[in-house]
Amino acid sequence: MTAVTGDGTFLLDDRQCFSMLDWVAEQPQSGLVLRAFLASIALAALRPTEALALRVRDAELPDEGNGVLLIHPQGQEGHVEGADGAGDVRRVPACPELVAILKTEVTRRDLGHDDAIFVLDDGRPLTGSVYREVWRQARAALLEANEIDSPLGRNVSALRDACIAAWLRNGDQTAAHIVTVAECAGVSVPRLAERFAHCLRKPTPAEIPWDRLEAAFRLSALRSEPMAAARRP
Repeated sequence: MTAVTGDGTFLLDDRQCFSMLDWVAEQPQSGLVLRAFLASIALAALRPTEALALRVRDAELPDEGNGVLLIHPQGQEGHVEGADGAGDVRRVPACPELVAILKTEVTRRDLGHDDAIFVLDDGRPLTGSVYREVWRQARAALLEANEIDSPLGRNVSALRDACIAAWLRNGDQTAAHIVTVAECAGVSVPRLAERFAHCLRKPTPAEIPWDRLEAAFRLSALRSEPMAAARRP
């Protein structure tokens, strides 16, 4: 089931995201590297420009557990959208599934420490026109006719949106969790809350501070008296 963000963007569900990644991997020309590129967007919420800037030295890929991707400012189009510390390196968690995909790609092409991770099999750079065309083909092959005519997954960045939404839904949604998601995604907290408001659950009755609300309501029972105007010094 798809969802709609605050700005009207339709979100891909998990099945659609991973079906499209699998379809891309099966393509005869650079399918595996294109799948790895799209997986970095779908599983680490990278912007396409950030993923293209990744080099082997920017990826901490352990044998077990989560890894880390280091996103440098030049991979963020010069800034972190709406966030403080735009010049800082951003540390983005890489789940074990993404770690395995990236390690396989590094090994498959025998990449060196300073090599770009996402380069086409014939050595040409992976460009926007290439990945956008493959994404268009995957979308046409896998989505229903009514979905193809909708905004659903129209751009590759839909994978990033789906990842951010999953991060928000799968956490405890405390203030600390929301701040962490914003930092990982490289956006400001207000922008995150505005765009993904549908992912933030409303407090349950048990979580509402009834004692403080009752104290506030009791103020209305106090005798109302006119307040003296404050004097200027």
